[in-house]
Amino acid sequence: MEILIALFIGFIVFRFLKNSIGSLANTPPEIDPTDVLETAQSFLCEACGTELTVNFQSVVANDPPKHCKEEMTPLDD
Repeated sequence: MEILIALFIGFIVFRFLKNSIGSLANTPPEIDPTDVLETAQSFLCEACGTELTVNFQSVVANDPPKHCKEEMTPLDD
């Protein structure tokens, strides 16, 4: 009986780890570099003062850029 319980627990742990590692190993889908919008948005890094102007922005990935490991603040032009 103990062997059956150990095998059952081992099977559950194996399935959990297989699914967890499998989800981490999948790469996200590639973004089409031609699917962009023309823009003229400026951003400021409040940590170091770097200013960045984005001329083209992806339709899919439109989060603010990061600098100094912080999201940059959009500037109103």
